[in-house]
Amino acid sequence: MQVVLSTLLEHHDLRLVALAAIVCALSAFAGMTLLNHARRTDGGMKFTWLGIAAVSVGFGIWGTHFIAMLSFSAGMPTGYDLPLTLLSLAIAVAIVGAGLLYAAVTTRRTDAILAGAVVGIGISAMHYVGMMALLLGGHIVWDAWLVAVSLALGMTFGATALLVGTWADTWKWRARGALILTVAICSMHFTAMGAAGLQDCFPIVSAEDATPIWLSLVVAAGSILVLLIALGGIALDMRDRRRTVEEADRMRGLADAAVEGLLVAKDGNIVTANASFMGLVDVPQAQITGRHLADFFAPSVVTALTEAPNTPVETELTNASGAKLPVEAILRSVDFGGTPHQAVAVRDLSGRKKAEQHIRFLAHHDTLTSLPNRASFTRALDDEIAHAKRHGQSFAVLGLDLDRFKEVNDLFGHPAGDGLLQRVARAIEGVVEGRGSAARLGGDEFAVLLNDVHSPARAGYVAEMIMDAFRRDNEASDSGAMISASIGIALYPNDGHDAQSLVSHADTALYRAKQDGRGVYRFYETAMGAAVRDRRLIEHDLRHAVARNQLRLVYQPQVDLQSGEVTGFEALVRWNHPERGEVSPGEFVPIAEESGLILQIGEWVLRTACSEAAKWAGDLTVAVNVSAVQIHAPAFAHTLHEILLDTGLRPSRLEVEITETALVKDIARAVTTLRQIKALGVEIAMDDFGTGYSSLANLRAFPFSKIKVDQSFIRSVDTNGQSATIVRAVLGLGSGLNVPVVAEGVERPEELEFLKSEICQSAQGYLLSRPKDIANFRAITEGRSRTLEPERPELRLVG
Repeated sequence: MQVVLSTLLEHHDLRLVALAAIVCALSAFAGMTLLNHARRTDGGMKFTWLGIAAVSVGFGIWGTHFIAMLSFSAGMPTGYDLPLTLLSLAIAVAIVGAGLLYAAVTTRRTDAILAGAVVGIGISAMHYVGMMALLLGGHIVWDAWLVAVSLALGMTFGATALLVGTWADTWKWRARGALILTVAICSMHFTAMGAAGLQDCFPIVSAEDATPIWLSLVVAAGSILVLLIALGGIALDMRDRRRTVEEADRMRGLADAAVEGLLVAKDGNIVTANASFMGLVDVPQAQITGRHLADFFAPSVVTALTEAPNTPVETELTNASGAKLPVEAILRSVDFGGTPHQAVAVRDLSGRKKAEQHIRFLAHHDTLTSLPNRASFTRALDDEIAHAKRHGQSFAVLGLDLDRFKEVNDLFGHPAGDGLLQRVARAIEGVVEGRGSAARLGGDEFAVLLNDVHSPARAGYVAEMIMDAFRRDNEASDSGAMISASIGIALYPNDGHDAQSLVSHADTALYRAKQDGRGVYRFYETAMGAAVRDRRLIEHDLRHAVARNQLRLVYQPQVDLQSGEVTGFEALVRWNHPERGEVSPGEFVPIAEESGLILQIGEWVLRTACSEAAKWAGDLTVAVNVSAVQIHAPAFAHTLHEILLDTGLRPSRLEVEITETALVKDIARAVTTLRQIKALGVEIAMDDFGTGYSSLANLRAFPFSKIKVDQSFIRSVDTNGQSATIVRAVLGLGSGLNVPVVAEGVERPEELEFLKSEICQSAQGYLLSRPKDIANFRAITEGRSRTLEPERPELRLVG
C-alpha cells in the first residue's frame, strides 16, 4: 500500500489526477444511468441503449486511464503506441459492454454481481493493454502481488457497484453505484501503477516526440462530451417517454370514459383495454394484456372480425367465470404507438336481449299469471298432436273454468279477483309440473295439456289432484275469495284428432261438469262412457277375485350384494282373470284403492305372505306393499297384529313397504299407525324413495328401518351421471342414518357392479331373479342354500 501511495503522490500530477477522477465519476454515473434505462426498455431499443452505454462508458473509462497515465511522470520522455492505445479502448468498450449487457438481460438480482465482475475485468484488461502501449526501452518489472490486488479490487468493487446501482431505479442508488464504480476504476488503476517497476527502463523517444500534457485535456474534453451526449440522449428519450405516457394516459382516460368496451390488439394479441371492457370480462388490466382475442371470443368470431373490419358482429363474450355475455363487436384498424393495430369496440347487449326476451315472453304468456297464453297453448297442442301421431301415444286436454268468478270480483273487487287467478295458476302449475303444461286462455278460463296419458283414469287422477290443490290453497289462504272450479277432459285420439276438436270437446265436458253441480270434473261423454263401463266391469270382477281364488302371490328375492346371500323376499300380488288373462297390478290396484277393495285384498296378501313366510327356515324376511288406504284405516295395526298371531310369524321377519305418497294425505294419522306397527316389532321400509313427495323430514319423523331406491334411478345408473349422483346421495343418507338401502329393478350387470362398488347393502331385480312362485325357491326357504342360481349362467353375484 505504501508503494501505491508513493507512486500516486510522488509520480503523478495531482491536478490531472483530479481531472481523471472527474471523468471517472461522470463515466460511472453515466454507466449506471444508461444501464438502468436499458433495463426498463423493451425490444430492440434495449440493445441500442446498451450499445450507447458500452461506447460512452468504455470511452469514459479509457479516458480516465489515459488522463491518469499522462499525469504519471516516469522520469524520462515517454510516448504511446497508437495501435495498442486504440486496442485498449476497444477492449474497454467490448468487455465493459458485455458486463452491462449481462446485467440488463438477466432477471435475478445476484446476476449483477457477475456482471460487475466482468466490468472489473474489462477495466483491468484495458489498463494493462494501455500500459503495454507505453513507449520505453527495457522492460517493466511487475509486482505480482500488487497486480493480483489490482485485479481483485477492480472485480470486487465492480461487482458491488452494479449490485448497488441496479438495486432500485432511483438516482440515489445510481449515485451510490457510480461512487463505488469510481472507486473500482481508481483503486485498480493506481494499484496497477504501483505494481509497475520502471527501474530497468530507458527512454527511446526524444523530449520533442514525447506525448504532450495538454493531450489529457483534449481526451478529458472528448470523454466528457461523449458522456454528456449519452446522458442528453437519455434525457430526450425519457422526455419522449413521459410525453408518450401522458398521451397514453389521456387517451386511456378518454377510452375509460366510453360506455362501450374498447381494446387494442396487435396480430390478435391484446395490448390494452379500457375500464368498460375490463368490467365486462371481470379481468384486471394486468391479466388482459398479452392475451389473445380468442380467450374472450370464439375463434370463428375473431376470424369474422378480422376478415370483415368495420362490420358489426353479434356474438358472445366469455368473462372470467366462463359465463357468456351477449355483445356486438366491431373491428377497425388504428395507429397505436406509431404502428398499425386493431381496435375492437364491444357493446353489451344484455339489456337489449332482456328487453327482447321480455317482449317475446309477453307475446306468448299471460301478464297476470305468467302462464302461456291461448296462442302458445294452441301451438303446444299442435306439437303434442304431431308427437303423439309419430309415437302412437295418447294425451289429455283439460279445460278449467272458475265457478262464480264474477261474484268474487263483485264482492271483493278486481284486485282480489286478480289475486285469485294468480293463486289458481300457482296451484295448477304445482300439480302439472313434470306431467304437462298449463295455460290461461283468457278471463277465468284455464287449460292443461297432459303428456302421454295411458288411460282416462290417469287424466281423472290429475284432475282430482288439481281439485285437492285448490282445497289446500283455500285452507291456507286468509282471503275471503275461495277457489272453486269445474274441469272438462278430452282425450286424444278418442275424442278428436285436431286441436280445435279436442279443445271443443274439453269445453263440452266442462259445461257438463258445471251442470252436474260445479267443483267436479267430467270426461267428454263418449270417452267417459267407455272408460266407466270398463272400470265398473273390472271393479265388479275384482270384488269376487279373492273368493274365486283368482289372486296369487309371486315372490322376488332380495339379495345381500356383498355376500350374495338371499335375505328375504318381496311378495307381489297377481290377478289371473278368467277372460282377460293376467291383469297388470298397475291397472287393478288403483281401482281397488279407489273403490275400497284394497282393504280386503291387502288383508289377503298380508295373511297369505305371512303364512308362507312362517314355513321358511332361518330368518328370511318377507316384504309386503301396503297402500295409503290401508295405512289410514283405523284398524290396520290391529288387523296386522291378528295376522301375526294367527300365522305364527315372528314380527321382525315381516317388512311393511309404504310410499311417501301414502303418508301426505293425513300425516298425523299415518304417524300414529306407523308407530303402532313399529311397536309390534314389524319393520317398515320406505318404498320408491325419490319418486313421490320425498322429504328428509319424513325420514326423521317416521320410524323407517329400510329405504328402497326406485328402479327409475337404478336404470342406467352406470351411464347416467344424474342417476348415479342421486343413488350415491341416497346411499350416503342411509349410511348416515344407519338405515339399510335396497336397490330395486336391477336389470343389467353394469348396474349391479355399480351398486356393489358403492357399498349398497342389498338389491332385487330381473338380473338376480324375476318374481316367481315360491316353489321355485324351495332350496332357499328350506335352508339348503342361501344363494341364487343365476338365470344366465355367465352371471355370478360373487366370485
